[in-house]
Amino acid sequence: MAYAASRSAADVTVVVSTRASRAKTDRIAASPATLVRHGTTYEEAEAHAMGLPGRYVSPYNDPHVISGQATIGCELDSQAAGPLTVVAPLGGGGLVAGLALWARERGDTRVVGVEAAASPAVSTAVRTGAITEVEVGDTIADGLSGNLEPGSVTPGILRAAGTALTSVTEDEIRAAMRWLFAEHGLVVEGSGACGVAAVLAGKIEIQGRLAVVLSGRNVMITTYAEALNTP
Repeated sequence: MAYAASRSAADVTVVVSTRASRAKTDRIAASPATLVRHGTTYEEAEAHAMGLPGRYVSPYNDPHVISGQATIGCELDSQAAGPLTVVAPLGGGGLVAGLALWARERGDTRVVGVEAAASPAVSTAVRTGAITEVEVGDTIADGLSGNLEPGSVTPGILRAAGTALTSVTEDEIRAAMRWLFAEHGLVVEGSGACGVAAVLAGKIEIQGRLAVVLSGRNVMITTYAEALNTP
């Protein structure tokens, strides 16, 4: 949204919790968007944002956001022929829901969503058939952390699509961050590395070619260095 503000001159306010990564908030603050820090959890920040004047745009529970995420699949259509297994990080479910809708049209693609084990909100909702508040622990995958907005459409999309879900531990996420740097020279934040973490941990049944979405590199240097230096 901050990037969109920089391109369109739209009046955008981005609300984050006071615990949001500085790697992300510093970039937002440097944009034309107005940055508001509120509450200590994602849920508190979300509730505050929903109460502000103007149109609220959820990062996951919005059909336009979900459709936008699905365009990753359109890029894969032009780059990867044949059967695919697409693995992507799962927080609120917008990205994986978009990919699931695209995969349904493609027909030869399996989508797998990967949560941080410390924040199982979507998998719980898919399993139980209801959005249920879960305990959210500390995780280096801060972009995936938090409970779901009431009425969120993403669990229903994933359930209807039969999307496979799995989770990864903190050690597995850090191992993936190290592997991406050591083997490919890629700096990837914890949230973005969850798909690779699941692959490296042997938690993904691969059918056809494998594509893994790396969804961000906004990580504090100290946090990243700690992850790289963890045995």
